[in-house]
Amino acid sequence: MTYQPLAQPHGPVNANRIAAAVEFADRVLAPQGEAWDTGTASPESALREAISMFTGTAIPRDLGGFGDGVATQLRIYEELARRDMGFTCALAVHTNVTVAMSLSPNAALRAAALPRLISGQAVGAFLLTEPGAGSDATAITTHAQRVTGGYAVSGRKAWVTNGLYADIFAAFCQTEPGSGARGVTALGFARGDSGVLVEPALDLMGSAAMGTTDLTFDGAFAPDTAVAFAPGTAFKAAMYGIDVARLGVAAMCNGAAMGAMDRALAYAAGRSTFGKPVIDHQGMQWILADAATAIEASRSLTFQAARHFETGTPDATLTAHAKKLGTRSAFDTISQTMRALGANALKRENGFARQLAAVRIAECMDGTGEIMNIVIGRALRAQG
Repeated sequence: MTYQPLAQPHGPVNANRIAAAVEFADRVLAPQGEAWDTGTASPESALREAISMFTGTAIPRDLGGFGDGVATQLRIYEELARRDMGFTCALAVHTNVTVAMSLSPNAALRAAALPRLISGQAVGAFLLTEPGAGSDATAITTHAQRVTGGYAVSGRKAWVTNGLYADIFAAFCQTEPGSGARGVTALGFARGDSGVLVEPALDLMGSAAMGTTDLTFDGAFAPDTAVAFAPGTAFKAAMYGIDVARLGVAAMCNGAAMGAMDRALAYAAGRSTFGKPVIDHQGMQWILADAATAIEASRSLTFQAARHFETGTPDATLTAHAKKLGTRSAFDTISQTMRALGANALKRENGFARQLAAVRIAECMDGTGEIMNIVIGRALRAQG
């Protein structure tokens, strides 16, 4: 049984692309998600296939993409995350790197990297966070020292999604220590470059499919031709990328919540207690009704925020609202829908544990709920 939400995107949606996402989710994610999450199988080949099918959605046709737009991208994330959110996060991070590369003023770098990123020949990773600099991105200390022909880079990056599989690393570094946002530059590195040391995957509570690692730069050289965004523009590009990521997280959380509703509705309709289906008991109907309301509210807010991206006027505050509500409501929805299955919800085969952990991890990605409150609070203060 599939939950049918009422809220719909404001912009046009490519129905064929959504159908492909549903087919991929059923064919690949549903049977393999648990193996990826427990580390008994690698999602890398599936990730590269998904990239070739879906990453071009967000990229204009004149740059080699499909040009389908924001609404289609979010609906793809929903349908994939409905089955496996951790895997979808890996795809979304790669897609965000690809979007950033499409916006780079470095035409030669763009021309070299974009075809590989769109086709899945290359997997991308976004390197901003550091062990001592997460919420305050202006405090990054990875140093890009100016040398003849480019930069020598030293420092450490943390929480690198796709670090395990990435071929291209988009790293934000500080060229002028103490200068804050003004000195940040974005440099491109390749796996195997001298001085680029990828560490083993982090042992997280879930979402092993994200292949999250730390990474150390030990005097790695980036030539001037590898500058994706120069100082003065790079930090703004990073913040735009974070906003794009927050919108994606909201959509993925909505998808994970819908997937939980799918399982709850199917089980409650097929299992009888006290002489009637579980779903016919008023108590269960009310639990599922509250979950449905949460999903509808979160999707409506996410699509409202998406409309601003579609018109080229992204609203950071609205996006923060969507990300905060999406992560919180998805966690609550998954927790509550588990009650429809009783003890059976505790079995890994039913996916609740994997998805619940993934949503909790997503709450920490691209700014926690507390950071979203800071963004929202500043906007409220400006109104005062």
